[in-house]
Amino acid sequence: MFRIGQLASIYRISGKTLRYYDELGLLRPKYVDEATGYRYYTSSQIPVLNEIFLLKEMGLSLKEITYLMKEEVDKDHTLLKGVLELKQLEFDRQIQELNEKKQTIELLKKKLDKGGGIELSSFKVGIKKVEKMQVASLKASISTYSTQEALWAELLDYLNKCRAKIGNERYTIYYDSVYKSDEIQVEILKRVLAPFPETERIQYKRQEGYEEVAYLLHTGEHESVIDSYEAILTWIEENGYKVVGNIREEFHMDDFTTDDPKEFVTEIQIPVHKRGEEFVR
Repeated sequence: MFRIGQLASIYRISGKTLRYYDELGLLRPKYVDEATGYRYYTSSQIPVLNEIFLLKEMGLSLKEITYLMKEEVDKDHTLLKGVLELKQLEFDRQIQELNEKKQTIELLKKKLDKGGGIELSSFKVGIKKVEKMQVASLKASISTYSTQEALWAELLDYLNKCRAKIGNERYTIYYDSVYKSDEIQVEILKRVLAPFPETERIQYKRQEGYEEVAYLLHTGEHESVIDSYEAILTWIEENGYKVVGNIREEFHMDDFTTDDPKEFVTEIQIPVHKRGEEFVR
């Protein structure tokens, strides 16, 4: 048999801790000497103490451990298995978050190696749902990004002239790779709250939504957006997603709202779906 001091020394815990376990009913001494008050434990109780330490390492509180280790409560360990599965999911989420932070560090290091500055907020990727909406649509081919300015002026001027009821959202869909050097097909979209008179170039439509889009806020002039695209595409690949739709850019701040390109805020959105799961739009 082990005296309380001996057991505490072996496990590098205090006698006070073992007394507290006794109070909780978690680990009671096998024998207490009435004359001296000494508490004694046997080798058969060591597996119980090991189980307590293991469950504590898994993040369970002592009250939770006490409840789960009562034989009459969880005879077949169903509750314990359920709790451990929840902890496993929690650890998986923490691992994913740490991997994302690691990826961000790698991207920031690459940017620094190129001699650029860094905006820590620029590389935070998230997942969200995009709802269907009514929009005014204008499709065109452009050779450079700056060409969009004329298209937006055309669309917004028309909506203003016909007194269309408009919302805040305004974005571009790219039907070709954003990395192409020649002309690419784009569609610029402005949210509207009701139908309006259409023209040959400007149409009213209901734009599809997505259950999941990966998104990232790019700050600063659009010429530097390539680093943000590298960040979001890397995140999609390394987190087990696949691209299921065309790239979209939503404009929160641009040359229509500020004269300073450093204040531009562009939200890159890429429709995605988790690999191996059924895709439902």
